[in-house]
Amino acid sequence: MFCGCSSLLDFTPLQNWNVSNGNNFSFMFNKCSNLSNIKPLENWNVSNGINFQNMFDKCSLIKDLTPLKKWNNSNRSYFSIYV
Repeated sequence: MFCGCSSLLDFTPLQNWNVSNGNNFSFMFNKCSNLSNIKPLENWNVSNGINFQNMFDKCSLIKDLTPLKKWNNSNRSYFSIYV
């Protein structure tokens, strides 16, 4: 969805997105090289998510993945996070 969007700097506008029906989050923020804080996404309901492959790949400024601990990704079949 935002793959390669280097102008995306802040997740705050996305914090209240209803993503509860989403199941494929792969490459969603891939190569968003100017992102550094994923805390606004910590309350996303990703419980229907199946594929999280490379969701944050090449987001080298992201150093803290702690907000993702709140995610219920028990339905996942593929989960890889690279930064």
